[in-house]
Amino acid sequence: MEDFEAVRAACDGLSTEALLRYLISERFAGETVVTASLRAPSIVVLKLVADVDPATPIVFCRPGELFEESEAYRDEIVRRLGLTRISVTEGAKSGVLPDAADHYERMWAEYTSGLGHVHQLVHLNDIMVHYDCWISAVYHLPAPQTALRVDVEGRLIRVNPLIDWTPRDVRAYMREHELPFHPRARKRVDSRAPEDTPCPPTYHF
Repeated sequence: MEDFEAVRAACDGLSTEALLRYLISERFAGETVVTASLRAPSIVVLKLVADVDPATPIVFCRPGELFEESEAYRDEIVRRLGLTRISVTEGAKSGVLPDAADHYERMWAEYTSGLGHVHQLVHLNDIMVHYDCWISAVYHLPAPQTALRVDVEGRLIRVNPLIDWTPRDVRAYMREHELPFHPRARKRVDSRAPEDTPCPPTYHF
């Protein structure tokens, strides 16, 4: 594994843009993966990553059912950003890797079959074995209070690039770069409301 303290020191003080450029293009070139959902913070990360290298591997995590509006929205985002290495996972593999770490994203799943809105883990061990740096950008649930911007998990460097961003920062970036919100999230964004008004999306993907 990379020297964690050296990586964290190199990342200290970098802007979000500079952090992603350093990780993707310099320190972990060809060894970085991004996990994503379709929530606004994730779309922001995807835009930032695409500006660095649109061929960076992106793994969309999908618990529960795939709704047509989510599939169409994902395809639109991929097209707009020019992302070229896209995959989707339901996180079927849950075995712990030899480094004794269980890599997963925490997500909300939504079902039309009667289960409703449930919390699930999307296990990523089979995917992470191929990479050294993991940019975690699902953002379905708040990060633990102990979370760090750049952390170590097993043999991986795990990065939360928007840990210091507020919902207002995310919405402002989306609007500045003319990035569309998910259709369900858009219904909750009142353009007449103050910029700091919370508007958490409810869609599952």
